Amino acid sequence: MRISFKRQSVLLLFFTLMLLEIFLGGAGRLTTIGPLTLRMYLFIVGLCLTALLLLASKKLTKTTVVLMTSFLVVYFVAIIRGVLAGAEFSDLFADVKMVSFFFILPFFDIMINDYKAYTRLVRLLKGISLFLAVAYLIFFAVLNSHLIPFQTIYRAMSKPEYFAEFGFRGEIAVIYKGFIYACIGYFFYFFDKRNFRNTFKVLIIFMAVALTLARSYLLLLSFLTLAYIIYRFLGSRKNRLLNMFVIGLVVIGAILLVPVLLDALGDKSVSDSIRFVQIQQVFERINPISFLIGHGYGIGVPIRPGHMEITYLEIFHKQGILGLGFWLLIPTYIGLKYYNYRIYYKNNTDSNPIDARPFLFGVCFLYLQSLFNPYLANSMGMTFLFISLIVFEKLKKFNEEKNLGLHGDL
Repeated sequence: MRISFKRQSVLLLFFTLMLLEIFLGGAGRLTTIGPLTLRMYLFIVGLCLTALLLLASKKLTKTTVVLMTSFLVVYFVAIIRGVLAGAEFSDLFADVKMVSFFFILPFFDIMINDYKAYTRLVRLLKGISLFLAVAYLIFFAVLNSHLIPFQTIYRAMSKPEYFAEFGFRGEIAVIYKGFIYACIGYFFYFFDKRNFRNTFKVLIIFMAVALTLARSYLLLLSFLTLAYIIYRFLGSRKNRLLNMFVIGLVVIGAILLVPVLLDALGDKSVSDSIRFVQIQQVFERINPISFLIGHGYGIGVPIRPGHMEITYLEIFHKQGILGLGFWLLIPTYIGLKYYNYRIYYKNNTDSNPIDARPFLFGVCFLYLQSLFNPYLANSMGMTFLFISLIVFEKLKKFNEEKNLGLHGDL
């Protein structure tokens, strides 16, 4: 059964709405409608559409099938383990609900199926990134000019239903959970064509990230940017002595600048000590079974009965090395796909291949950021992970369509 043009347009509109809500909506709590958030409603509709599209003979890639099968194994092991460990239903349900977003992966696989969909997706990512940066810079100016009293802003953004969406840095800055997509979008501008307009946009986004006073955002963007610059200098066959001199200056500058930046971002000893306590409490509870499959969903530690700041610590505690292995398998696979694509890229230099580096660096940023804050195993992180997986899986196909001027349809 073939999807008509009208139905195709409706599907694209729905998929765009779903992506917009995730890119802009943070953890999703800003748009609560009745008993559920808008994100949950879109998720449910997306699952229903996936079932209909599969019935209409839409095909999934082998990678999606393998990942979904692997996820189901890890998912149900953690549920059963949690039930047997006596987890409270509310705690168990909270964990299950959060990771259940993984079931939307087949819908992403079906919808990102041609070069036209790919270009639309990249434009959306870049546009949202710049929008978040500009919006924050305006907000930052208003906040620090005291045009609106701080207490008015604080009360408006600290409602119970917005729990953990916003984090205030004194009275001068605010961090918003959804700002991770400003950071991810940064790499799409950074690797874009070298011209004044794109350079200006890179600086705007970097400035906005710096002014959030979120040290992990700033340090990771700086680290990945400098790492790439050093890599390019080392790979250059021209002026090797000059390159080594420049790299030395960059490294020395970074070493001197990092302590200054950390000091400017304020005292983080309390939040750091809480993380150390979490690590200690997790390791105190390790036993042979939990080491392999964890304690199960719904089982936390005294200082964090629910979710932990360090994503990998929570995954290990609740799912053991089985869970860690699953989540680390994904970036390993993406890295291998990128390596294979590099070989393809070198053999097809005359065909203007798609630049896959923004997706690779975006995934690196996401996984590194999850060392500090919980992004990976929820809808915010999984969305970009799904996008990157599918793009790398279909890059060669997209390249062929780009260079032949072809566009598939749903």
